Amino acid sequence: MRHKKQIAIIGGGIAGLTFARSLGNEMYELHIFEKKEAFGEVGAAISVFPNALCVMEALGLLPEVLANSGAMQKVYLKTDKGAILSRSEPRYEYPTVCIHRADLHRILLQNVPAQLYTHHALSDISHLENGQVALRFENGETRNFDAVIGADGIHSVVRQHIINDGKPIFRGYNVWRGVVATRFDIGYGSETHGNGKRVGIVPVKDGVYGWWATCNEDFMQSDEPEGSKNKLLRLFGDWHDPIPELMANTEHIIKNALADREPVRGWSKGQATLLGDAAHPTTPNLGQGGCMAMEGAYTLAKAIERYGLGSQAFQRYEDLHFPRAKRIVLESRRLGVVGQLSQPLLIALRNLAFRCTPSSLAMKLMSKYFEYRVTKLEV
Repeated sequence: MRHKKQIAIIGGGIAGLTFARSLGNEMYELHIFEKKEAFGEVGAAISVFPNALCVMEALGLLPEVLANSGAMQKVYLKTDKGAILSRSEPRYEYPTVCIHRADLHRILLQNVPAQLYTHHALSDISHLENGQVALRFENGETRNFDAVIGADGIHSVVRQHIINDGKPIFRGYNVWRGVVATRFDIGYGSETHGNGKRVGIVPVKDGVYGWWATCNEDFMQSDEPEGSKNKLLRLFGDWHDPIPELMANTEHIIKNALADREPVRGWSKGQATLLGDAAHPTTPNLGQGGCMAMEGAYTLAKAIERYGLGSQAFQRYEDLHFPRAKRIVLESRRLGVVGQLSQPLLIALRNLAFRCTPSSLAMKLMSKYFEYRVTKLEV
């Protein structure tokens, strides 16, 4: 019986699970290590665009994803008082959907072909003379593997080992997120722009909405003593409906700093490579963080299937995925700068530009991201 090569996947999020499901090769045995006490996701919504839904279809998961999500059939850009700046109707081969992150994670985790480990925070990596990679975990356990996939997020320990480019770069604004069941159904997605602040609303399913709100402030500036909800109602209480009601009725609110990294090549070192936010963390302004993680996971898996587990596969994956990832990281950062403008004149010019841009042109500009089909690449 032929010995299966052992692959360690560091991080049990969207990237790591998608990779495990995409690697359809019985030559490998997969082990997924999660630092938390359980596999799961935070209480927030995530947009899954057509460029990622094609991956879900290739994995046989599209029907379940669609059954647990809501489609964004119309999208509005608005001012804080509710004036419409633009409207569009996304129409692609696949729909644009929004789903609770926990539901997407559950779908990917179900029957994943891998051994799962919790309470395994990675502390150190070293390369052995036989070509294997030795992993040391904070719980004292050590394990050797034939390859390591670093899918451990923006603060990746594996990235420190491979690239070692320091901490992520804070972009000057924080974000609050929540999911709430409503007594109404507005039936569309929206993004509202104010003075150094924004709010996004996405339909999840059956009157459930996800929302996010940004504000220019110091890195993870404290919400105390008033608390996150009261602070948000102070900042956004006079914005158009249903923004104040959504925030007021949300039970669990999550806050994060918005950060990314400069896109750089060199994702691999020996038998270790990076995936998802560990490779190309991005701000969420294009809604492509999770989508790129799925694209990259699929590409890496198909490269390994074709070229074997090693540098040739890792290099091919990076050659295919890096240029697109770089464009998305930089474009998302630029959109964040525009969205967070705080000078009145610049805000007026931004809003005028939104009003004057035909929706057909706006959709065409976005199509280069959303119409991409990683499943049709020649790996």
